[in-house]
Amino acid sequence: MPPLAIGHLRKSLVNESSALKKLPLIGKSPLLALSVTALLLAACGGGGGGGGGSPSSSSGDVLGWTPFVYKTSDNFANYCEVPRRGNSKITGLPYPDRSGSLVHERHFLRSWSFETYLWFEDLIDPNPTAAVDTPQRYFERLKSTKLTSSGSAKDNFHFYEPTENQEAWTAGITYGYGLNLKANWGIPRTINVTYSDTGSPAAIKGIKRGAKIIAIDGLSVATVNIDTLVDALYPSQVNAVHEFEIMDVGASTSRKVTLESASLPTDSVSVAKTIQQNGSSVGYIQFNTFIPDAQDQWVAAINNLKNAGVSDLVVDMRYNGGGYISVAAQVGYMIAGSNTTNKVFYQDVANSKSPKEDPWGFADTGFYGLNKSLPLPTLNLQRVYVLSTSGTCSASELVINSLRGIGVSVYLIGDTTCGKPYGFFPQPNCGTTYYTIQFKTVNAKGFGEYSDGFIPSTTDNGLDKIKGCKVKDDLSHELGDPNEALLAAALHLRATGSCPSSTSSRQQKMSEEAFSGELVRPEVREIMIRN
Repeated sequence: MPPLAIGHLRKSLVNESSALKKLPLIGKSPLLALSVTALLLAACGGGGGGGGGSPSSSSGDVLGWTPFVYKTSDNFANYCEVPRRGNSKITGLPYPDRSGSLVHERHFLRSWSFETYLWFEDLIDPNPTAAVDTPQRYFERLKSTKLTSSGSAKDNFHFYEPTENQEAWTAGITYGYGLNLKANWGIPRTINVTYSDTGSPAAIKGIKRGAKIIAIDGLSVATVNIDTLVDALYPSQVNAVHEFEIMDVGASTSRKVTLESASLPTDSVSVAKTIQQNGSSVGYIQFNTFIPDAQDQWVAAINNLKNAGVSDLVVDMRYNGGGYISVAAQVGYMIAGSNTTNKVFYQDVANSKSPKEDPWGFADTGFYGLNKSLPLPTLNLQRVYVLSTSGTCSASELVINSLRGIGVSVYLIGDTTCGKPYGFFPQPNCGTTYYTIQFKTVNAKGFGEYSDGFIPSTTDNGLDKIKGCKVKDDLSHELGDPNEALLAAALHLRATGSCPSSTSSRQQKMSEEAFSGELVRPEVREIMIRN
C-alpha cells in the first residue's frame, strides 16, 4: 500500500473510531472498436499535462491571479518547486520536471481542475499565489462541496498519491507481504486475512484466508497505536521485517511467523478452475484488479475454461476495486463474445465543455503483453454469476452495468457493491498523481445511476437491483471452494433458480467479526481510469 495512501487511511482511522470509512474515490471496429491508443494509461496522463508553455516567475501576467479567470494548464504543467532529475525507476522514462515554484504547481491544479472536472461549475477559486497550502492540500479544496438529495457528499472521490506508486500499480508491482486484509475498527479492533497473494512471503509462511492477526512485534492488534499498526502492516520499503502472531482458521492455539516485505507482482487472477455440477462444468475466476497484466491472465484462464467445456461462469470480484476501462472492455468480451458484436460497452458523460464522444465498444483484441494485437478468446456466454461485496467497485461495476446494458443476464451474489460510476484520467505533476472526477459512465440502455451500489435482490429492476442472493463474505473457506458461502449460493442459484435458505453449520461457528468489517486498501485502488 503506497505511503501517501496509507496517510489517507491513517487519517480515516483516526477520524472514524467505530469503523474504517473509505474516502469514496473508477474503448472503436467500424462502429465501436476500442482504440488501443486511446485506452493505454500513459504516465503523462490526460487533461493538461505534457510539455506546456514557458511560465516565468517574473511574469505577473502568467503567475498572477484573477478570480474565475483561467489560463490553460499547459502554461504550468511540470514546473516544480523541487524538480526531479533522471529517469523513473518504474517506467525508465525521463522525468518531465522543470524548475518552478509552488505557485506554478497550484496554478496547474487550478486550471486543470477547471478544464476537466465533471462539476467544474461548483468549484471555488482559492488564490494560488497567496495560498500557504501544499499543492496536495490546495487540490483537496478543488472539488464540489454540494450534497446529493440524500444528504451525501456529491464528490467523495477526490484524491492523490505519489506518482511512483501509481506507476508501480500500473506495472503490476506492489510492496508488502502479500497479505490482503479485512478489519473491524471498533473495540476490540480485529484484522483477518481475506487471502494471501500466490508466492508471496505470507503464502510461503502458510497464512491463509480467515487467519486472524493477533499481534505484531508483540503488540496486540486490538490496542496498539494505529500509526504503529499501519506502518507494520504496510511498510514503505522492501526488506522490512516484523513478527506476526496469527490464529489460523480452526486452530486452538496461535503461532508466530516472521515476514519480510518484498516487491511483489500483482495477482490479478488468483484462481481459475472448473467445478462440476449436475453433470456440467462451471468456470470460476477469482479476479482482483483491472491492470494491464490482467489481460494475459484472463486469456490463459478463458482458454483453459473453454477447453474444459464450461457452460457457465462465476466471476469472483468481491475484492476487486477496479482499474483500467480497457481491461474491463476486454473482460466483458471474453465473457460474452458474440453477444457483444456491434454493441455499446459504455458511453461516458463529461462536463459541458467537453464534446460528446462516440460510445465505446467491447474489446475483442489484446492491448498488452503476450496477446497484444491478437484476437481474444471468449466463452460466448449469455449469462454470468458475479460475487460481490462492498469492495466491488468502479471498473468491476462497469462490467456488470455494461453486460446488463446489452441483455446479458447478470446474477449478483454477496453484498451491495460500493457504488462508483465515475472515472478519471490520472494526472501526474511534479511527483504527485492527482485524481479528480472527469466523467461518469452509462450503459447501452442509458443507465448509470448506481451511486448507492448494485443490490442483490429477489428480482431485477433493470436499474440498481439485480437478481441474486444476499450472502455474507465467508472467511471459513478458501476462495474457489464450492462450499464457500458466496460461491455455494451462486451454484445453488444456478441449479435451482433460488437462493439457499441458510448458512452451513461451519459458517455459523465463525465469529461475526470474520464476516463483517472493511477491506483495508488505499482509496486510489478503487477506480475507473482511461486515457
